[in-house]
Amino acid sequence: MKVTTKQLPKSQVELAIEVTAKELEPHLDKAAQTISKEVKISGFRPGKAPRQIVSQQVGEFKLWQEATNSALPEFYVKALEQEKIEAIGQPEIKIDKLAPNNPLSFKATVSYLPAIELPDYKNIKVTEKKTVVEVKKVDEALKELQKSRAKLAKVDRAAEKGDAIEISFNTFLNKVPIDQGESKNHPLIIGEGYFVPGFEDKIIGLKAGEKKEFTLRFPKKYHKKELADKDVDFKVEMNNVQQRNLPKLDDEFAKSLGEFKGIADLEQKIKDNLQTEVEEKEKSRLEIAIMEKIAAETKAELPEILVQAETEKMLNELKDNVAVSGGEFDKYLESIKKTEDDLKKEFKAKAEKRTLFGLILREIAKQEKVEVTTKELEEEVKHTTGHYQHDKQMLEKIQSDEYRDYARSLLVNRKVFEMLRKECVGK
Repeated sequence: MKVTTKQLPKSQVELAIEVTAKELEPHLDKAAQTISKEVKISGFRPGKAPRQIVSQQVGEFKLWQEATNSALPEFYVKALEQEKIEAIGQPEIKIDKLAPNNPLSFKATVSYLPAIELPDYKNIKVTEKKTVVEVKKVDEALKELQKSRAKLAKVDRAAEKGDAIEISFNTFLNKVPIDQGESKNHPLIIGEGYFVPGFEDKIIGLKAGEKKEFTLRFPKKYHKKELADKDVDFKVEMNNVQQRNLPKLDDEFAKSLGEFKGIADLEQKIKDNLQTEVEEKEKSRLEIAIMEKIAAETKAELPEILVQAETEKMLNELKDNVAVSGGEFDKYLESIKKTEDDLKKEFKAKAEKRTLFGLILREIAKQEKVEVTTKELEEEVKHTTGHYQHDKQMLEKIQSDEYRDYARSLLVNRKVFEMLRKECVGK
């Protein structure tokens, strides 16, 4: 087999491959068996007709064509191994010459993992910030927990700040009802600030059964652009007013949660959790800072196929987020007045950065000889399995070879980041 390579832009290579007629011989015998299973040949059981008889029955070119189809993947892989090319994605194959008793010539165009030139990454330096949990953050978390345990009591009075209410409302722009701008028995806590600024102030003072009409100017950066910086009319009816009675923040409250000795123990647990959270955020910030500094000095040509794959991944992540929040992606696109292609164009720069980060991590792992043991991989799979005990579909996915490859890559990256943090982070 003869192979000639030609470098193409964007980390692609064209392989011109020539296979001798002798090298195709084994495939001709297999092709005869395949054809004789599909084509009835008098006097022979399916798959048992001699090659010469099959050739006479269907024609020699048909036989060579079938042999070529089964041989191409094998010779393509051998060509990659011979030229030491790490291909990614599926190749584009074009047959140049196919004739019985003659060499087979074909070209395969494929993307490959490019050579990447890293800087002296161990001398990259970033500064770690102090991770201190402020007392007010603990207090805020404690108050949120207190609110979640509030008891509601229906009251026959005007709504006040802090009350839990239910309202029905309609919204209008230029006297035309706004799409999805109507809600019945909508729950709301006055003072939480979840509505348009000023809305909750307008409904303070209403009793159950009372109605009110008013106009509010929507924020300039409102997520629905058609409403941004516009005057919107509201028609609101108060359906129900409930007073929230908050429990006292004391030892009894902490013990009622089931796992705390008292209020001091609860506060300490909240502080510990917040401390872990800020430390994880700082760790992520440091990792991104290190990667950006390394990327700024790295020389690499990004394969378009990897950038496209990363773009698709980002789009799917957005779709999942919209679905989790209870939305429909088509309606989401309508609300932002964009198409999937528009989003892909917007994602491209970030996809290129993520692709480069991935190539950098892979190259550092290669240079540092970072490996994952079978035990480490099994422990990671076991740990993940523990989170999905009642999700049969997810459990099946976790046991797949694809997930194990993903988990192995994840563990390798963790080890690389651990090494980089030790080398690059200064106090």
